[in-house]
Parts: sequence; C-alpha cells; structure tokens
Amino acid sequence: MLNKKGQARMPSSFGGLVQYYSEYKSKITIKPEIVIVLGFVLIAVVLGLRLVFG
Repeated sequence: MLNKKGQARMPSSFGGLVQYYSEYKSKITIKPEIVIVLGFVLIAVVLGLRLVFG
C-alpha cells in the first residue's frame, strides 16, 4: 500500500508477534530436589522389578 506521498507503508513495530509474559507463575510448584529424588526412586523400582521378575 502506498500513502498519499507515494511512499510505501512500514509494518507495525510488533510485526504480528504475540507477546508472552515471562513472569508466569504456575499454581503447581515442585522443587528440583524432589524431582531428582523421584527419578532415583523410579530407577530403583525398575531395577528391583527386573531382579524379581527377570
């Protein structure tokens, strides 16, 4: 599109991009230590089941 002076219009500053808020706070929070401990527990359970059931 050209304006009255014959110049091309520049796109808007956002360029159609969606703005996401980086400070989103989840309702569910889990400490990283708990995730690591649960991972080791899961590994121990899987290894134990393999030993018992072959």
